[in-house]
Amino acid sequence: MNDKKLSTEPYKGVRDFYPENMAEQRYMFEVWRLTAEQFGFQEYNASVLEPAELYRHKTSTEIVNEQTYSFTDRGDRAVTLRPEMTPTVARMIAGRRRELSFPVRWYSIPNLFRYERMQRGRLREHWQLNCDIFGIDDVSADVEIILLANEIFKNFGAENGLHYEIHVSSRRLLEALYDSLTLDKEIRLGVTRLADRKNKMEVDEFKRQMQSIAGETTSVILSFLNADNINVVPETIKDTPAYTEILTLINTMTDLDCQLVFDPTIIRGFDYYTGIVFEVMDLDPE
Repeated sequence: MNDKKLSTEPYKGVRDFYPENMAEQRYMFEVWRLTAEQFGFQEYNASVLEPAELYRHKTSTEIVNEQTYSFTDRGDRAVTLRPEMTPTVARMIAGRRRELSFPVRWYSIPNLFRYERMQRGRLREHWQLNCDIFGIDDVSADVEIILLANEIFKNFGAENGLHYEIHVSSRRLLEALYDSLTLDKEIRLGVTRLADRKNKMEVDEFKRQMQSIAGETTSVILSFLNADNINVVPETIKDTPAYTEILTLINTMTDLDCQLVFDPTIIRGFDYYTGIVFEVMDLDPE
């Protein structure tokens, strides 16, 4: 007989939500839902269980191999607790593509799980707001999504430029840079993966590793990654559609009183990011 007492602590990396915590979460979710629906988005959801194969095809190898909660069920099927929502919504859209009327605007507040190193404010379970637009293949969709994100923060009482900044870049522009340098696929992948970690590394170490990957093209790549303004990127990519696209985005958002900060280090690690990418940066040092 095992007399060891059961712990009252939750499983490592997740949280218990007592009534006072639920009240805070409910408030946040209500602001998210209200704002998304004001922009014309409809809510959807799905199970936290997905076939592991879905992530092998649609997610970065780091997440699949090192960060997923995966197991084999009693039917000998490989199953994963979803670490992100994008592959799920892509699967759902594909499943109903003949029935849906595009453009489609859907949102969800999924519960997600990643077995990764825990740090302040980042556990192994979290919720996030996903807003997706399907059926619009131009910069207007990016304008709409960024305006939605900005409105959410405003509805929480925050001010753009005072409490947060919206940093924006373009994977398409990065690819245009690679094309101008005639980099092969393996080098492109290595540069992209390293660039995604630039702000987490010491400057000299980052340069050393970039030199080992990119060789004689390192100086041009660094000039792009260090650009603090869209107008100072290398001249070789200023005549590309990707440059025109992000310049249009920045100018349009300025006209709409939503300031953006051009930041080429915003890469995002997933392979399905191919166009405009953005992140909201908290300006509070705490």
